[in-house]
Amino acid sequence: MGVEAKRRVMILIRHQNTTKKHQRLTRILVVLAVIGVLGVLAPKAFAVDYDAQINALRNQINQNKNSANQKRAEGDTLQAKVAALNAEISAAQSALNLTRTEITKTTEELDRQNAELAKQVDNLKQNLKTMYKDRDVTPIEVLASSENLSDFVGKQQYMDDLKDKIESNISEINRLKAELEQKKVTLTEKAADEKAQVANIAAKRSEQQALLTQTRGEEAAYQGIVKQNESQLAAVFAARAEEIRRNAAAGGSFRAGGQCGGGYPDVWCRAAQDSLVDDYGYYNRECVSYAAWKRASIGRMVPRYWGNANQWWPRGSASVTPAYGDIVAWPDGPWGHVAIVESNNGNSITVSEYNYSPRGGYSVRTIPMSQLGNARFIK
Repeated sequence: MGVEAKRRVMILIRHQNTTKKHQRLTRILVVLAVIGVLGVLAPKAFAVDYDAQINALRNQINQNKNSANQKRAEGDTLQAKVAALNAEISAAQSALNLTRTEITKTTEELDRQNAELAKQVDNLKQNLKTMYKDRDVTPIEVLASSENLSDFVGKQQYMDDLKDKIESNISEINRLKAELEQKKVTLTEKAADEKAQVANIAAKRSEQQALLTQTRGEEAAYQGIVKQNESQLAAVFAARAEEIRRNAAAGGSFRAGGQCGGGYPDVWCRAAQDSLVDDYGYYNRECVSYAAWKRASIGRMVPRYWGNANQWWPRGSASVTPAYGDIVAWPDGPWGHVAIVESNNGNSITVSEYNYSPRGGYSVRTIPMSQLGNARFIK
């Protein structure tokens, strides 16, 4: 090969090498450009692991609710025990009162018998006094003062019979007194036992009442913690939503501002269904999420953390007249469904809703009253 030919070959090789370098450089630049574009289009990662916080708080809420429910059940059991002990105390106190009444009656009867005994003893004394006085008179004098012999014998017999009768009365009174005194002793012992029984039951009641007070306090404490957890959860939701908006403003995949069908916030409606949790504790683009947002937007009571739509249904009533802003709930299917009443048309209602048709989307429909089925309304 000549010198000129060799020179041309070397130029061709250098040109090919340069072309290959440019091609490699071009490919690198394309890759970098793609990476840059993806970096702009990809959702920005949260600075805080909100999902972990939300899951942790939800677990805490569930645990504390379970603990509160357990304490409520324990409290109800203790309340029943206290009520039963109150009934026992009432019965025992009634028995004690009856015994005390019997003691009073027995004491009064003893007083009457003592008075009668004193009277009979006095009569006996008077009789004996008369008899002894009569002994100072000779039988001849008694006979002389008598109209006849029969009168004389009758006087003597009368005095003897009177003495015997009084002595018999005294004996009977003493027997009754002994019975009454023994009855009073028995009743007094019975009253003491019944009083001790009342005190014993009252002590048990005080113990159970103290446990009831403690248990109700623990229940209230758990309920207070649940409220704190729910406030914390709401704060996490708010912080998460704010970061989503900041990411959107910085060029992330979520767009802040603007609204979708029915006014449902763009930040939730333009994200994939069930990919976000709204400010009220529901997954986005679900009927419950829309209903909670709608209620908040019109200043009505907001259902927070109520669960699936079929868990809303028991809170409603079928006997109320539906009006704008009311929630209409159905328990049908595995999850149920809720919508917002936009108007009452007399024979029908117009509702707005999400996730009815299309799935995860907004819709408005008018339903005849006769076709509401087992719907209930929440004011």
